[in-house]
This record gives sequence, structure tokens and C-alpha cells, in this order.
Amino acid sequence: MKNEPIESNRRTAIRNAAINWWVRLDADGDDADLQLAWQQWLAEDLAHEAAFAEISHLWGELGALKPQVPPLGWVATNPKIRTRRSQAIWKYAPLAMAAAVLLFCFSPLWVWLQADYQSPVGASRSIHLNDGSTVILNSDSALAVSMNAQTRELSLLKGEAWFQVSPDPQRPFRVHAGEGAVTALGTAFNIHVGEGQTEITVTEHRVAVDLDSGATTTNLQQGERVVYNRHAISPAEPVDTEAATAWQRGKLVFENRPLGDVLAELNRYHHGYFTICDSALAQRRVNGVFRTDQPLAVIDALQHSLKLHSTRLGGYWVILHQ
Repeated sequence: MKNEPIESNRRTAIRNAAINWWVRLDADGDDADLQLAWQQWLAEDLAHEAAFAEISHLWGELGALKPQVPPLGWVATNPKIRTRRSQAIWKYAPLAMAAAVLLFCFSPLWVWLQADYQSPVGASRSIHLNDGSTVILNSDSALAVSMNAQTRELSLLKGEAWFQVSPDPQRPFRVHAGEGAVTALGTAFNIHVGEGQTEITVTEHRVAVDLDSGATTTNLQQGERVVYNRHAISPAEPVDTEAATAWQRGKLVFENRPLGDVLAELNRYHHGYFTICDSALAQRRVNGVFRTDQPLAVIDALQHSLKLHSTRLGGYWVILHQ
């Protein structure tokens, strides 16, 4: 799992660059040279276009902000730079098409189309399955369910969920999440699908955790947690199950967590985006118990306790900095 921090840092850097481009374009969108440089940055990597599209989508949701950033492709029709751009348009056309496919396949819309159950941002949802099992979806989560006379197969497509499994030895209860799956060998467990990794916590009895590659299987006991990605499963470690499932009671418990991780978690409960553009600052440690229904109040508390400043646009987009 040693490569995950590198990949996570890369994604963060690309997203922060996309935010920086958005701000620059919003301030000076008529600058032809700036527009051309932006288009060149987009063409360097499909991830650049995906990140900028995500930021633009977020801004599109915030109608009160009335952004001035032109849509992707505006440069090609702008008479000031059409001549310079026309020679490159065919070169980048395949990349643009690939980016469109990528955005569709990995966008929230694609997740919701696959899901049988969803929960809105800022609220949980309790689901009673036809086999007698119960699932509680955390904020902004999605679940697909497939059951028949032989099997019970579920997929946590996004977010977090707690599963209370009804015993049925003839029909295994299996939940696919991230790059692996969890098979119930008891009654209750929690799954959190994060960015690049998935966390499993057993609250009652035990489960088996295995990777999609089939390379590793781990049996996890009550009061234990593991984290896995496509490459490996971490060693099991003891965990406070009350803290791990505090979200069911409207609380978030952070113990010596990096500020960057805390903001990523808070983003799941907020109609907007919290970010930090300083990698060193993102490693500052946070301890505390916060309410899930007041993410902006949590940001205020973090800002005060860590002696930080913030730049805010309408309460939707908050950037923490020194």
C-alpha cells in the first residue's frame, strides 16, 4: 500500500491546480494567452480535464455565485485565438473524447444509475432488505443489491454503510466495495469506501475480507479493523467500534487524524467543497468530536484551534490556509 500516498498526493495536486485555473479564469477569462495555456494544461493529462470538469460542475451547482469561467472548448470559438488553436484541435480531439467517456464512467451519475438505494448529502438512510438484514447508509452513499435463492450479493458503490446481517447459512452475504469484498461470518460490520482505499470495521462477530485479485484473504474479528486497496490488506488492528460508528449518532470522531483527511471526511456532509492547498498544513493533526450536521461550524472550530485563516465563497467553497 506504499504507493497510495503518492497517488493520493498526485490527485490532490491536480485538483488544486484545477482550482487555481478556475480562479484565474474567473478573474481574467478574456485573456487569450491565459485561455490557451489553460487548454494546453487540460490536454497534458486526462486527469486534468476530469478535475477541471468536477470543479466546473460544482460551480454550476452554485447558481448564486454566477461564475464567469467559459465552458470547456470556448477557446476554439474565440476569434482572438482561433488561429492558434485550430492547428491543435485535431491533435487533442481523441483526448477530449476519451475524457468525455472517462467523466461519464466515473461521475456520480454513473454511480447513481447503478444504485438501488442512495442517501442524500448530510443525511443517513435505513434500509430493510427482503432477507431480514438491515443496512444504514451514511451521507452521500450508494448501494446496489442482488439477491436470489442461492446468493446475497451487494455492492457499496460510494460512501459508507453499516450492515446488520440476518443469518442464512445457505445464502452467503457478500458486499463488494472498492477493490475487494467482505463476506459476513457473523452479524454486523461497517464499510467505508474512501479515495483509493476501503476500511472495514467489525462491530459483531466476524467477517472474511478478500481482494478482487484473490491474492489475499483476512478473517477479521469483532473490534478489529483493516484497510485495503487493490494491492494489499493491512494487518488487523483493534478499534473503538463506538467511535467508528459514531456517524450513526450524528458525530464524527477524529483521533490524531491529518487535517487533509478530516476535510475529505467533512466534504461528504457538505453541499460544496472544503480544501487546503498546503501539503504541509494538510498533515497537521486533529483531535475532536464534531457534529455531522454542522460542517461549517466544524471548519470554524478547526480554523480557531489550529490558528488558520480561510478564504470563502458563499460558504460553499472554503480554502484553509496559514
